[in-house]
Amino acid sequence: MVYSFSKDKIWFLGRGCQEYMSMFKLSPGFLKNQRTLDCAAGASSFVPVLGNQGYLVTAIDPLYGMDYETVQERSIDDFYTLIKAHTGMEDKVDWGFFQNSKNMIEERMKACKKFINDYKVFKGIRYIKGKLPELPFNNNQFSLTLCSHLLFLYDDRLDYQFHLNSIREMLRVTSEEVRIYPLVNLQGNGNKSHFVGRITEDLASDAEMEIVKVDYRFRKGGNEMMKIKKTN
Repeated sequence: MVYSFSKDKIWFLGRGCQEYMSMFKLSPGFLKNQRTLDCAAGASSFVPVLGNQGYLVTAIDPLYGMDYETVQERSIDDFYTLIKAHTGMEDKVDWGFFQNSKNMIEERMKACKKFINDYKVFKGIRYIKGKLPELPFNNNQFSLTLCSHLLFLYDDRLDYQFHLNSIREMLRVTSEEVRIYPLVNLQGNGNKSHFVGRITEDLASDAEMEIVKVDYRFRKGGNEMMKIKKTN
């Protein structure tokens, strides 16, 4: 397989269910009372793990319309391409959740395999094709929406209007709360995205926003998430 690196793409990667629990400050008890949407879910194992335990979880991603074999190839290709690109960049990582790079690779591959196996069975049921800033869901269809490693992280290729429209759209389909992680960008310097402050100002009349510390540590400076609750 030929791995191709592009500085402009949005990566289709898998993160583990326990990563989600840590970076979004979630607990099994809290999630049992939620209808949860994982927005731009990629190849993560949050939905397969919890879905198979009876939780009400749905994942959406632009690539979910593809067949099982294509999704499998894309997820593995993106994973190994990024690993290769990040070789020698350990100084940009805060080893906290993972012990080291070997442990990270092992756990992320486990997550990816869980997703691939579940996608094969539940494509079109748990896994819905769609993308921000227009989601194929009804108003308030979910009580909790999670957005992992898309908004703010990719502020060099997704402009501010995309961020603003996407958050408003997630609020439209969510009755209670939207959570976004991380707030830092891809540069690896640990700085918050310059969109964070603007979003807080522009949505002040529509929602309550809070920056919350989380225990999850991997990307430098990535120890915060944004919680957004509708006021209207």
